[in-house]
Amino acid sequence: MAIDSFQRSPRLDDRTGPVRSHDRLRRVTLAEEDLRLLPASAPDPTRERLLTRIDTYYDWAPRATARVEEHGSLVLFVAEQGWPFYARPRLGRNTEPTTDEIHTVLARQIELGAPRALEWIHETTPSLAKAARAAGMTVHECPLLMLGSLSGPEPVNGTVRLMDADESELGNVNAAIDVAFGTPGTAVGEAGVAQRDEALNSPDAAERLGFTVDALRSGRTVCAGAFVSGAGAVGGGSHNPRGAISEIVGVGLLPAFRRLGLAGAIAHRLARNALDNGMTTVFCGAESSAVARVYERVGFYRIGTSCVAEMD
Repeated sequence: MAIDSFQRSPRLDDRTGPVRSHDRLRRVTLAEEDLRLLPASAPDPTRERLLTRIDTYYDWAPRATARVEEHGSLVLFVAEQGWPFYARPRLGRNTEPTTDEIHTVLARQIELGAPRALEWIHETTPSLAKAARAAGMTVHECPLLMLGSLSGPEPVNGTVRLMDADESELGNVNAAIDVAFGTPGTAVGEAGVAQRDEALNSPDAAERLGFTVDALRSGRTVCAGAFVSGAGAVGGGSHNPRGAISEIVGVGLLPAFRRLGLAGAIAHRLARNALDNGMTTVFCGAESSAVARVYERVGFYRIGTSCVAEMD
């Protein structure tokens, strides 16, 4: 399984130092009045209010490692470390994004050498899909899922555990996820340990590992790895807590080790950790209905539609 998305490894804190325990996170706190988030204690929030919480998260998630450029009703996040970010609708805007604004952002992304991409929630900005298509972009509509009641994962042929920043297997987990995203979806394939080892020795593997270690030590992310006896690391994923909200991202398995129950076990382990550390909103995006079903089996339900627009 692989859930394709641009960087959602939000960094809102520059603190350093190793995380000594997986059971309790170093909290990254946000001023809720500044973020326009609902109080964590809000009773029975409606779907619209939950989507507003998630929309605000998407706006604030990149800001610790990216500078922000405003282009009318759009904001572009320019990554200063880590992987590239996206552009999205500006919070508090008085007008909806136009095709001309999209063209301006796309031209700026070309200048920066960044992927030409927009991301948004359809329900909060329903007009953007039409404008993006008019600008020549391909729009992908993906299930946006919210955790309801976490249910136990099915038995798996392997193990899933949370990772420390200084673990020797962390690079292998990263490499396995990289290979997984080269073959999206849930289908079993041929790519396996040999391809993971190739990815581990790729030119950018060490740089990516450095980003992951930094994010783990600062508490900006929590990473889980999946392991199979005799093969070692075969996949993994992360969740990125901000305030009382966290998004599960980057869940991927080597194609040769799919359909073993490991993807659901990864999602369950990450969601359990988020809940244990005070998260009241846990969500994720899935690239397809098939991937969404993996999350639904451990207690997620569809709350909306996450859109990604790219240039062909």
